[in-house]
Amino acid sequence: MCDELVGAALVAALEQRFADDLRPPLEPQAIIHPNGFVKLPLARTAGGAARLFLHVWQAGSADADVHDHRWAFASAVLRGELSHTLMDVTVTPGSAGGRGRERGRGREEHLTGAFAVARYRPGVGTHCFDVSRRERAVVNHRRTHVFPAGRRYGMEAFVFHRAHALAGAMTFVARGLPQRPYARVLLDDETSTPVMKPWRPLDAVERRQHLRDALEALG
Repeated sequence: MCDELVGAALVAALEQRFADDLRPPLEPQAIIHPNGFVKLPLARTAGGAARLFLHVWQAGSADADVHDHRWAFASAVLRGELSHTLMDVTVTPGSAGGRGRERGRGREEHLTGAFAVARYRPGVGTHCFDVSRRERAVVNHRRTHVFPAGRRYGMEAFVFHRAHALAGAMTFVARGLPQRPYARVLLDDETSTPVMKPWRPLDAVERRQHLRDALEALG
């Protein structure tokens, strides 16, 4: 991922003028995600292989649950600091186990126990969590990676993780095509199926300010 692509996508979204290699986003409305970060669609590549977003992490932004994505993505940290805790997870149908328990110290920790697995499918104005398959997940270990401003990183599809960012952090995200129709979320045995808060639309003034701030951070 090069700075030229990041800058071109930010400028195109701000000015609403798209060059030959970029197209307007399929869903242009910027939103505040239930996990607390701003998700701002920028553009999509001409061939449709990638969708480009700006994420702005607000105070208290963090993934509520361990989850995976149905697509691969690449990201650049424009401002602040972001961390990803990657999980090595074994998923089996109907395996037994108690609620997850965390043990260990340091940057790498080992966990025992089992979690329920929900298959998540977003819908128009809805969130569908399916636990009917009774899948169970054992988290074998985890490791946290910290990415400061200026760092690039990527993640393959189907990797279980949880993200956390400092307030004000900004990330540019290039998201690939979905490789299956659902993502997966790990649920503690004592946690019922998640009830996600509705996405809140971001107004035009805030949207423009975030884009200007991102361009300034890019330099």
